[in-house]
Amino acid sequence: METKERRWRVPSIFWLPLIIFAALLFVMDVFQTQYTIVPARIQIGEEFGSELKGFLIKTPGCRIPFMDPFDPSITKFIHKEKQPVCNDGIPPLFDSNMTSIFLLNSSVANYTDQDVSAIQCCYQPFYRQEPKGNDGDSSIKFEKRCISFNISAKISHEFIKVMCKVNKVSIYTDFFSFVPIKTLKKNTVERRLNVLVVGIDAVSRLNFHRQMPTTVDYLLRNMSAVELLGYNKVGDNTFPNLIPVLTGLSEKTLEYVCWNDDNKKRFDACPFIWKNFKAKGFVTSFGEDSSWMGIFNYMRKGFWKQPTDYMWGAFNRISENQIGNSHNMNVEECVGAREVYKVFLDYITNFVKTMAQEQLPYFAFYWGASLTHDYLNKPNLGDPNYYNFFKNLHENGHLNSTVLIVMSDHGIRWGDIRQTFQGQMEERLPFVFMVLPDWYKRQYQEAYSNLVKNTRRLTTPYDLHETLKDLLNPFALTHDFLQSRYRNVSRGYSLFNEISPKRTCESAQIASHWCTCQQSIEIERNNSLVVEAANYAVDYMNFQLEGYAQCSNLTLESINDARIMTHEEHITNGNEVKDYMIIIETVPGNGVFEVTLRSTVGGQRANHFEVMGTISRLNLYGKQSACITDFHLKLYCYCKNLLGD
Repeated sequence: METKERRWRVPSIFWLPLIIFAALLFVMDVFQTQYTIVPARIQIGEEFGSELKGFLIKTPGCRIPFMDPFDPSITKFIHKEKQPVCNDGIPPLFDSNMTSIFLLNSSVANYTDQDVSAIQCCYQPFYRQEPKGNDGDSSIKFEKRCISFNISAKISHEFIKVMCKVNKVSIYTDFFSFVPIKTLKKNTVERRLNVLVVGIDAVSRLNFHRQMPTTVDYLLRNMSAVELLGYNKVGDNTFPNLIPVLTGLSEKTLEYVCWNDDNKKRFDACPFIWKNFKAKGFVTSFGEDSSWMGIFNYMRKGFWKQPTDYMWGAFNRISENQIGNSHNMNVEECVGAREVYKVFLDYITNFVKTMAQEQLPYFAFYWGASLTHDYLNKPNLGDPNYYNFFKNLHENGHLNSTVLIVMSDHGIRWGDIRQTFQGQMEERLPFVFMVLPDWYKRQYQEAYSNLVKNTRRLTTPYDLHETLKDLLNPFALTHDFLQSRYRNVSRGYSLFNEISPKRTCESAQIASHWCTCQQSIEIERNNSLVVEAANYAVDYMNFQLEGYAQCSNLTLESINDARIMTHEEHITNGNEVKDYMIIIETVPGNGVFEVTLRSTVGGQRANHFEVMGTISRLNLYGKQSACITDFHLKLYCYCKNLLGD
């Protein structure tokens, strides 16, 4: 028996090379780390095989070119910004932790030359109040009582205002937010994954790498984040790019479905994804800084009812109104002695910690604009703090059962960089990073493998919405389930399903104006067809302004740039379709606009133009359009009352 067993048994040494080879194949196919594909390496010029040379995305349906974050055409716009000085450099008198406020003895001398005992303080709770009639969603209700305390106080309220006096003279005002438990933990055996979305406004993928390299490196190397290299925006500004993420609808469809006059232009009836999570027993949270220009507030009426269990915007609005300082362009950079974005990150940290401690499942969507909205180079100031924010959550185990999505909506939309070809491309390619728990990636290898493959495919905000829907029941993403769906999908794909390499901007419903898949060449600005297209664009803007007598008639001042975009698939039926992207300047007001016009040559009509998508404004309009409230037409309008200035 022993001889026979030795004769037929395969030696264990024989299996070793096979096991190693199989393991390597498994890692490359399923767990290939982002170090093999992320721009951290692209950034320094590494190539990834001849088949991708010169491209980030190179599929039959889409080619997005590789771009150097430090290309010579861009570096002249890169510089260090100055750190804002909050409260004229005077430090705060009070600070807070997750449950309390407390006096900072080191700061007392900045407020009084008397003993601490001379300082009399109280805190006043407040909360969001439902708007009435046609009022905007900005109402705050303060409780009548102001609760006295000495040098510290334990807080059970969500939002408080702190006021201090010495000899009946006010010396200090501050605001603090907390995360009190609003729901009882439910006993359930159902497994869940939390979803935490951290948004940073107006940062392209390349600018994220340029300005926040420490944060990017930590996400990729320490948290094994997956980065989407072909995430293409679908609209101009924040609203049309986040509505698809949150609802799966376009801005136009949203108006038809729920955001209309029948609902008094409120958003309460709209199908936000947080409603689905709430129905499954998740705690929901939504927060913005610079909330006066927030997703649902700028030129809009917001909600009647508070849409999520926790909503930080009300706190941000009143604190910026009362103690905001260091005003810079569109934002208050500080509330009291603290930078707004840091206060926001502290709140997010406290929310995540609280949910983890109480073992409450949650869906949280946070959007930060105060740091990054207005300046190309401001994100760099936040790099150390965002790094510490993610590091703190990760290393303390607060994300062990959480899917983290870090994202932006678009790149910077104005300024000199936008009048370069790379700046135009960057503006259309924001960043998206996803971090999944390691244990989940091991259990659902096919879903994770598809996610990694999709980093090299054309992706959109509609895909992100489908992915969030999958995270309602992430433990259903088995092989059979993934194979059973998406037979005839035209627009949105979950990132846990492999996206077809044949996908085009057209099939993804990305307007030609926003599409980065097109190849283009620069053409002469005095080309007769370009001039004709430019005049058509000005006529189009004037037509949009009809009925607004307070706006001036625009005329073409100059054509600053012109490119022709290739569309081989559009040459059919004897009609040649060409897209022209032109940058024009109009007067009065010297507005600089970028427009994509489709020209159809052939058939029964010649030189028929159509504006594709919307027209982008590349420079700031400031108060030029103060006489009009329509947030779309503000881009074009130059108020007649300014002509005499």
